[in-house]
Amino acid sequence: MTVKQEITENELDELCELACLHLDAAEKKAIARQLNTVIALLGQIREVDTTGIGPAVHPVVLPVRFREDQVEPSLPREQVFSNTVHRSDSYFRVPRIAGEESGEI
Repeated sequence: MTVKQEITENELDELCELACLHLDAAEKKAIARQLNTVIALLGQIREVDTTGIGPAVHPVVLPVRFREDQVEPSLPREQVFSNTVHRSDSYFRVPRIAGEESGEI
């Protein structure tokens, strides 16, 4: 079954709006041409006879390998903080990402 489908200008405008893309007319024309090429290629794939072929989630079946959880001692606090100067008691000091900006760590 061959279905010829091309993306319309309205569909492209809607896609651009959903993707927050602000394209000029030349860029839209180029994108439309590329998308129509992809749609044509997908149409060729649709024409392949897959009768009798089941769906495959992954081409290779890999065994699931679980390991037992092993409790191990934590690193000593001094070793954890050994590579930073940005420390406050038992915590790393990081720049603020919300609220007032102080510019310091």
